[in-house]
Amino acid sequence: MQLFGGDRGIGVTEAIHSLAEWPVVLLFGLVTQLGDGWFLFVLGGTLFVAGEEFPLWGVDRRRALFVFALALTYVAVIGALKTFFGLGRPPGAMEPPEVAVFPEAFDALFESATTADGPGFPSGHALGSTMVWGGLALVLDRWSFRRRVAGAAAVVVLVSFSRLVLGVHYLVDVVVGAAVGVVLLGALYRFADRGTDPGRVLGVAVATGALGLLNGVTFDSVAAIGGAVGGWLVWRLVADSTPAHPTDRREVVAGFAILAAAGVLFSAIEAFEPPLALTFSGTAVAVGGAVGAPLLGERLG
Repeated sequence: MQLFGGDRGIGVTEAIHSLAEWPVVLLFGLVTQLGDGWFLFVLGGTLFVAGEEFPLWGVDRRRALFVFALALTYVAVIGALKTFFGLGRPPGAMEPPEVAVFPEAFDALFESATTADGPGFPSGHALGSTMVWGGLALVLDRWSFRRRVAGAAAVVVLVSFSRLVLGVHYLVDVVVGAAVGVVLLGALYRFADRGTDPGRVLGVAVATGALGLLNGVTFDSVAAIGGAVGGWLVWRLVADSTPAHPTDRREVVAGFAILAAAGVLFSAIEAFEPPLALTFSGTAVAVGGAVGAPLLGERLG
């Protein structure tokens, strides 16, 4: 449902995108992955499983799960907002640049990294990178607070700028996306007792996913609520049993194996888009498996 007119460009995206030759487009196609949903899930899940064994960025698992829960919440929020506003993207957002020297075997990856479809307002990459990278900056113990926030802000700016270089968003899309991300992150950080009660954020993801269904029962909305429900239910079952810190490297390796299996399942669902009932159950199992990975890793390790 489109509520507002789609003409919200002021010429910034057109000017930046028209100046970008294919090597620049390729570079920013890689940069934009720092705010892509798959990367944010991998970042949060890896941090959660590794805990304090994660190099440089290690934190206890409750605060790491807070970061992972932010990624789940972002998916539910952006799906609901984009469906609600129903605003399109700049012309040519689905058209990859022509690159004669690029190997044909990588055409699909290149197209995926440099194009986008579906509603464009607000920017999911700007919102998601703000929430997840900002959340990571809030829970880390290393370096000064100012330095952590500056690092997260730099990532958000790069990701947001990459969306303009690629020509897949208007300037207002990324500005509003980042602004909404800041507001949500601040509220969720306080609600989760400074990131130490991630179960509350998982509950918000479930509630937001349920609201998203009111906009329409689609593959994306069902996948969002399925993943949120799976993560929330499993955490309620294993919260008291999950070790806050890894006991040894074998536990971490076993946890990563379970996390990888969950990722493969989630990727398969995204690729094949099965019936909605299977989408819901499959994403619930995948995200629930990721949340249960540290405890299962301890048992197996």
